[in-house]
Amino acid sequence: MATVARMQREAARAEAARQRAQAAGQREAARAQAAYERSVAADERERKRLYGEARAAEAVAMNEAIAQRIAELDSILISGLGRNTRFSVDKLKQPAEVGPFDLGAAGPVEPAPRPEQFMPPPLTGLSKLLNAARHEEEVRQGQMAYQQACAEHARREQGRQARLAELQRRHSERAAVVMEQARQQHAEVDAFKRELAEGRPQAIVAYFDLVLTAAEYPEGLPEQWRLAYVPESAQLVVEYELPPIDVVPTAKNYRYVKTSDSITETARPATQIKAQYTSVVGQVALRVVRDILTADADRQVATIVFNGMVSTIDAATGRPVRPCLLTLRTTRETFSELDLARVEPAACLKHLGAGVSRNSAELVPVRPVLEFTMVDPRFIEESDVLGELDQRPNLLEMSPTEFEGLISNLFARMGLETRQTRASRDGGVDCVAYDPRPIMGGKVVIQAKRYRNTVGVSAVRDLYGTLQNEGASKGILVTTSGYGQASYDFAKNKPIELLDGANLLFLLKEHAGIEARITAPEGWHDPRPDSTSPSTGTDPAPQPDELRNGQNVRVTGGLLRFDFALPSPEHDPCALLLGSDRQVRADTDFVFYNQPASPDGAVVLDASGKSIQIDPSRLATDVSSVLVVTSGPPGSVRLTVTERDGTVRALLSDADTETVLICAELYRRQGAWRLRSVGQGYADGLAGLARDHGVAIS
Repeated sequence: MATVARMQREAARAEAARQRAQAAGQREAARAQAAYERSVAADERERKRLYGEARAAEAVAMNEAIAQRIAELDSILISGLGRNTRFSVDKLKQPAEVGPFDLGAAGPVEPAPRPEQFMPPPLTGLSKLLNAARHEEEVRQGQMAYQQACAEHARREQGRQARLAELQRRHSERAAVVMEQARQQHAEVDAFKRELAEGRPQAIVAYFDLVLTAAEYPEGLPEQWRLAYVPESAQLVVEYELPPIDVVPTAKNYRYVKTSDSITETARPATQIKAQYTSVVGQVALRVVRDILTADADRQVATIVFNGMVSTIDAATGRPVRPCLLTLRTTRETFSELDLARVEPAACLKHLGAGVSRNSAELVPVRPVLEFTMVDPRFIEESDVLGELDQRPNLLEMSPTEFEGLISNLFARMGLETRQTRASRDGGVDCVAYDPRPIMGGKVVIQAKRYRNTVGVSAVRDLYGTLQNEGASKGILVTTSGYGQASYDFAKNKPIELLDGANLLFLLKEHAGIEARITAPEGWHDPRPDSTSPSTGTDPAPQPDELRNGQNVRVTGGLLRFDFALPSPEHDPCALLLGSDRQVRADTDFVFYNQPASPDGAVVLDASGKSIQIDPSRLATDVSSVLVVTSGPPGSVRLTVTERDGTVRALLSDADTETVLICAELYRRQGAWRLRSVGQGYADGLAGLARDHGVAIS
């Protein structure tokens, strides 16, 4: 019984110990579970915190993107001012990349077999007596194997040499093809440079296309344009594709809302969007004009027309539209006076007289100062002229009566009551018209000039005098050619409107339904003005045709006389005979007061020192051009060029800092001689001229 009782006590103690251990395990499990649940809750809170921070950072990044985009749009003009937009045509030359010669299948040279590779090892000691005969046989067999290996190696080497020669031949042929392609491409680039220097319209258009292509604008702005060049008036017409209004961000800012786990957008006010878009349009226009004029190192563009178009969908009709939102015409001199780093685009455009849409956001169009499609095909050399061109009346082939009737009919169709006056001897028409509109209407004086060459500022002054004498409210001068900068400057802020040949063609098509053209007949000379000489009562001598800087004309040949009107006695005319490389052939090609004639007598400086005679027929075949130059203090130099047939042309060059002026250049092109007005020079005097053209001056 005692044993049983002891066993029962031990069992009870064991059960109690087991229950205590079980209870301890349950408590530990509960503590572990609680710790786990606390960790999970902490992890969930941390995850939610990190997620919230990530979403808030996303909203911040979106706000930063908006701010960066707005900054880019605000700095379209400013960001381009520090860039030199002049494009080096030589960059177009592609290097001849032949590549290294690859041995390929020819592989490396295989080493020749060596005799020791085939010979048995030499005998030593007792083996010389016991194995001599067998060793001799092995030596003989080795020699035969060596000779066979040498023959096989020679055959393999011969094959390798043949493969190597073939690979070298193919590589040389490829290299010759690549070099020839590079030579042809370089020749094309050099030809392009020559055409650009000669002022050929296609080359000028191609050059400025390269300039605009190299420009960098914010992402999303369309970089599309069309260019046309009018050499007679040195006018470049640009039709530029503007961005639509959606280029401006519609959101003002973004904010993360934690309760709804969403990023909400605050819309940008419509007034801000419209103002921003108007600013973008204005900045793009000013930037394009600035880039072109800055890149024009040869000053071949005197006037630039910019038409800003936008391709979009009309919200009212759902159809594609392409309105003009901005149109601008300005001259180089006027634009160069601007400090673009400090201007406000809208005010600057107003100062330049630009036509800007009164509501760009609503696509309210303005009328271009010059329609791109109305740039007269006669101004583009070697262009594809419309097939129906011969069916279009030529304004320069009309009789004076027909032309007068045409102009009168045109302005009558435009709503004016015309009263034609007597016909003018200069081939135009003078008439007085009346605009019947109340308040805005009144008396209008209209004058038209059938000219081939640029109309001088004297015609604009005459119109202004007539306008004042007639007591008219407005004067309109129409020409079949164009106007110079002086004309535009004189007409500025006066009630005078100048319409050039392209505008006349457009108005005839728009209001009279007449598809006309302007092509000077063979032997055409601009008519003389109406005034007569007060002393004789006869017609004065023909006024010289004025050439703007960069313009070029064909000369008839024969002796040319260059007469200088110099600003001071310190000025000295001179001339340089240049080869195709734009260098003198020898120092004798520099004609000046100490060397008054070229060796062949083709270029002669008059003893008076105020005129130069050039006979192109006597120039050597390796002379490609002759520069007509003056040296002296800065000032205005007027050059009158008289041809053998009596044709007279006037060139005016102004120098602010230059002490050497290249006034004109006589150059060959396609077997004929052409005359170009240059008007550029050197501030460092004859040293710069000599440096660029290879003259040695001691």
